[in-house]
Amino acid sequence: MSLAHKLYKIGQLVTNEDIKKIIEVTDFKDLGSYTTLQIDFHNDRVTVNQSAIDSSRTMFTKKIGGTSNSYYLYPNFEYQKENDLYKKFKAISYTFENSVMVYANEEHQKLAEPVCHYIQNYSEDVLSLKNFESGNYFLIITINGKTLYELMPEILENYLEEFVESHITKKIKGVPTPQLQETLDFITLKKSMCGYNPNVKFFTMDNYNDKFKPQIINKLPMSKETAIAIKKGWMYAITHLKFYHKGLEYIIIPSMVNFDDKIYGELLTALKRSKDIEVLASKENSFIRKLAKQIEGFDKDKINSISLDILFTEVNLTNLSVKIFATLEDVIPSRIKQVVNEMQQQGIKDILKRQENSQDTYLRDYFSRDELFAIATKNTSGMKNKIIQEKIYLAKILLGYTQLKYIELLKRFEHHREYDFEHNKKLEDDGIKEWMHYTHSFIEHENRVIEFLQSINAIENRRGNYE
Repeated sequence: MSLAHKLYKIGQLVTNEDIKKIIEVTDFKDLGSYTTLQIDFHNDRVTVNQSAIDSSRTMFTKKIGGTSNSYYLYPNFEYQKENDLYKKFKAISYTFENSVMVYANEEHQKLAEPVCHYIQNYSEDVLSLKNFESGNYFLIITINGKTLYELMPEILENYLEEFVESHITKKIKGVPTPQLQETLDFITLKKSMCGYNPNVKFFTMDNYNDKFKPQIINKLPMSKETAIAIKKGWMYAITHLKFYHKGLEYIIIPSMVNFDDKIYGELLTALKRSKDIEVLASKENSFIRKLAKQIEGFDKDKINSISLDILFTEVNLTNLSVKIFATLEDVIPSRIKQVVNEMQQQGIKDILKRQENSQDTYLRDYFSRDELFAIATKNTSGMKNKIIQEKIYLAKILLGYTQLKYIELLKRFEHHREYDFEHNKKLEDDGIKEWMHYTHSFIEHENRVIEFLQSINAIENRRGNYE
C-alpha cells in the first residue's frame, strides 16, 4: 500500500474539528507581556483601541499557504518583539485577499471589501502605528466592534469545505473554473470528477514545474473527497505522529493487514498520546528504546496484526513541504521489543554518550563515527546530513530493514582499533598501537557486537562473506 493510500486511511478518520485544532493557535507564553490592539472599522471611522478582547470572540491560526504569499484564516495576529506595526498592518491585506474575500459569503465580502482597500492603500500613518515601541502584541481587526470570527463563522466552514483546489484552474468568461475530468479515482477506483491537488509536497510532480500538472492528473487522478482525505491525513501525521530524537525527525504511520476503522483509530490515538511522554522520552538517549515506549499503548491482543512505517523526514511547517531521507516500511512491533530485550540482556547500548565506568558495549564506536567526529571537531551543523544518514543506517540494521555484510563489520572493528574519533591513530606513549596493549578488551566488545547482531539476524550470510 502506497503512502498516499495510508494517508487517505488516516484522513478518513480525521474530523473537521481535528483540523480546526491543528490550525488554531491557543497557547501563548507570557500573556501578561502582550498589548492588545483592536483596529476597528466603524462606518467611515477607523480607531485603534488598547483593550483586551474575550478569547471566545477570536480565532488565531497558523500560517496558511506558501512562504512567499502566506496568510491567516482570520485577521487576528500575534507578534513577538515586533518593532514595525506599520509594516505588519499593511501585510494584513494578504489575509483579506486570500481568506476573507474568498471564504466569506457574498454579503460579508461586501462588508469586508472597504476594509481590505483601506489596508491595501494605507500609506500616511494616520493611526500612528509607527509610534508603538518594540514589544509583544495581539493585533485584531474588528468591524463595528465585532471580530471577523464573530461576524463571519462561515470563513472557517467554507475553508474546510473547500480544503483542496484543482491542479489546473482557467478563467472562463472571467470566472476561475477548475479543469476536471471524469475518470477512475486512483484510491477509491470509483468514477468521479478528478483533478484535485492534496498539496502534499512529496508525491506531486507539479511542485517542480507547472508543465507536469496534466501528467499528475493522469497518473494520480483524485476526486475532491480523496484529495481532502489525503491532505487531512498528512496534516494529522505531521502534527500528531511526528517525533524527534537527538537530531532525528521521524513520522510513524501504522498499518493493518485487516483494516478496521475502530482499531486503527485506537492506534492513532495511542501514538498521539505518546506525544504526552515526549518530554520524558526526550531524556531517553536510545532511539530503539524510545520507539518501544511509543508502542506501549498498543493493544497487546491486536499488536500482531499491526506494522509501522517509519519516515525519517525534515518537514517545513510553513508550506508543508518535506524531505524524506528514508522510509522503513512494515516494521513489526515485536521486532522492536526483541531488539530492546536483546540489547538489555547482552549489555549493548545504542546511545552516544558513554556512561562512566560502564562495562557495556557501545554501538556508537562502530556505527556513529561521523557524528562522533563532528562532535570532536565541533562541526555538527556542517555534517548534519551525514549524521542523519548514519543514524538511519543503524536504525535500518536494528529494525531488520537491512543486513550488514560480515566483511564490512570487520572493517568497522578495524577502524575503531586504529583511529580515535578525530581520525588520529591510537598510539600509546611507547608508540605501540593501543589495541595491542588491550587486545582482550577490544576482542571482547567486538565478539559481543557480533553475537548481538546475530541474535537479531542483522548479519548477512556470515560464513559466505567471511570466506
